[in-house]
Amino acid sequence: MKKSIVIFFCLGIGLCFGQTSPKQIPPEIMEAIKNDVWVPFMEAYDQLDSKKIKAIHTPDIVRVTITQNNVASGSQYLNEFGGFLDSVKNQGNHLSIAFAIRTIALNSNEDVAYQTGYYRLVRYNSTIAQPQYTGYGFFNVGLRKENGTWKIWLDSDSRTDISDDEFGSSKIIYELKK
Repeated sequence: MKKSIVIFFCLGIGLCFGQTSPKQIPPEIMEAIKNDVWVPFMEAYDQLDSKKIKAIHTPDIVRVTITQNNVASGSQYLNEFGGFLDSVKNQGNHLSIAFAIRTIALNSNEDVAYQTGYYRLVRYNSTIAQPQYTGYGFFNVGLRKENGTWKIWLDSDSRTDISDDEFGSSKIIYELKK
């Protein structure tokens, strides 16, 4: 009988602690991350600005390409990423990217965050108004506040098969207005 009471007590405590509600992320932090990271990211794609894309990442960025079993980091990765935007520009193409934020976690000091979500990438040719390509991906980013500004220090994504409706069903969507 005593053993049953102890087991019941332990299960009850486990259920109580397992039922805590998710941490509420302050709206001002969400807005700061949006303005420091996501808006400049979208602008960098829209303007094909390699300097702007590099500026939103930390110098020690870690980039994981899951489908290629590859990890890149630092200035080599940033130069490759910037080079990608430069090559799109040199080909006369245009890009746009939008983000649907699915989850966010924040440390107790409120200077490290982790976000997951979807992105929608659209490529246009300068001579054709219709998109040449639209694709979706699932991303994970680690964000760190440095000198008062949020930056990406960890970036990973993979292509995913979702519809535009699924993308649009997210509560938080960041998209440049044209």
